[in-house]
Amino acid sequence: MKPTAYLLLAVILFFSACAEPSPLVFKGVQSIKIEKASFGKNIFKADFAYQNPNRFGLVLNKLDCNVFINDQLFTQYKLDTNFTIPANAAFVLPTTMEIELSSLLKNSIDILLNKPMKIGIKGNATISKGMFTKTIPINFETNQKLNLREAIMK
Repeated sequence: MKPTAYLLLAVILFFSACAEPSPLVFKGVQSIKIEKASFGKNIFKADFAYQNPNRFGLVLNKLDCNVFINDQLFTQYKLDTNFTIPANAAFVLPTTMEIELSSLLKNSIDILLNKPMKIGIKGNATISKGMFTKTIPINFETNQKLNLREAIMK
């Protein structure tokens, strides 16, 4: 075989191996803890559970999302540090969020009665695999109870 044929075969194999990553699957809020409670900004720490359906690992470089509860803006959710996502596995992404007291009060009855609420996350994530980087849209929704009684007790 000629050297150009080897080069062509290598290029074809390289581009076929670089498949478009499947989007991450949001599984819900795994835990939530109140770090600081006040009449202004409250600081919450939460663990968001995800599933990586790809057979290869990824690196989450940046995340910029809005969190909605019952279709109303609740807070923003940002990450600017690299986070390694394992291949074909569930993982937990820890986050710290500032939440205004007014946002908590809008949903206080549902939270206190421990009713299921519609939780939505919308925004963008920048992921990378090797030297390839891509910004993908994030649009997840789930119904879940947020038990803040447990968050206060922790």
